[in-house]
Amino acid sequence: MQFSLLKCARHHAAGPFRRMVPGPVSLTICRAFFSFSNAIFGQKMGIYRLLLAVAVLLSHLHVRVLGGNIGVFAVISFFLLSGYVMTALIDRHYSSVSRVGTFYLDRAMRLFPQFLFYIVLTLMLVAIAHPVSPFLSDLTAGKALLNAVMLPLNFYDHFPGALVIPQSWSLGLEAQFYIVIPLIVVGRVRAAAFVASALFFLLPYLAVVDPDLWGYRMLPGTLFMFLFGSFLYRRSSTHAVIAAYVLVWILFAGTLLISSINRPYNREVLAGLSFGVPAVWLLSKAKFGWIEELAGDLSYGVFLNHFLLIWMLQAIGVDSMAPWYAPTLIACSLGLSTISYIIIERPVIALRRAIRNRSNTLSRA
Repeated sequence: MQFSLLKCARHHAAGPFRRMVPGPVSLTICRAFFSFSNAIFGQKMGIYRLLLAVAVLLSHLHVRVLGGNIGVFAVISFFLLSGYVMTALIDRHYSSVSRVGTFYLDRAMRLFPQFLFYIVLTLMLVAIAHPVSPFLSDLTAGKALLNAVMLPLNFYDHFPGALVIPQSWSLGLEAQFYIVIPLIVVGRVRAAAFVASALFFLLPYLAVVDPDLWGYRMLPGTLFMFLFGSFLYRRSSTHAVIAAYVLVWILFAGTLLISSINRPYNREVLAGLSFGVPAVWLLSKAKFGWIEELAGDLSYGVFLNHFLLIWMLQAIGVDSMAPWYAPTLIACSLGLSTISYIIIERPVIALRRAIRNRSNTLSRA
């Protein structure tokens, strides 16, 4: 599947994430990014994760593909990847109820170190430079602490104007998924959970409830997306997975043909599933090397740090409409991600591996 870029300019996103960053990204930069994506697509999962993180960054510079928000598209692929990787992790290291607590420790050590590092850096920038953003307009010490907990971040409607890392709402959702996935996998209820969540998704799809909130940001309507990735790793019923994928395409076609169904972000969510399911399946067949591992390691920092850098560039007066703004932001994001990976993530990776090895040793004892 190739990206077709028809529109790349200022475009205000619908819903609570509009008016993020002033200024368009140049068409040249957008074309270069998507050409690079097409050139390496299907090769490596680590590179794919890094490209998804860059896509989230670009979405906050108002990049649109066919009028759609590529950030939503990328986040759905992250859900699929998470379901795939978590099922593999549980099968290999945490396959019994007695090891669920260790799984939670493993995941906390993955999510929190860099997250808290960038929370602290952002709060320091806010205290020193006072960047202007609707995400910071009502920030207090108490709400900053609420951000640091991570788990409630996808409920940001209840503390508007207080998102220290705006895109981290999806980490709140992912943390909730981490809580339930070992119970689902070990308890062998993946199929039931998938069907229940997919049926619930029909409510936001048909606008019975808020599509943006319940079809994209809350676990009841997104759990089946994570579990799609899980079924791609461990295929208990290939025919059922194919049938579910066909239904995704039918729902996606509905957003193209029926205007009342095309609400934020129904089309982008279903496009992300339509593209992401075969993408993850193909990438799972590819060989894995150190370059891909490094790209995957850098992806989390890029995902976390780009609003910090956007506000930093704003504070020093950089013109966000300059043609070199986007490549400068991407380069700075990659550079800062490299630093946070070396000083924060890499030592924690060693600890996580030690925990997994100890868990495996105890299970064999």
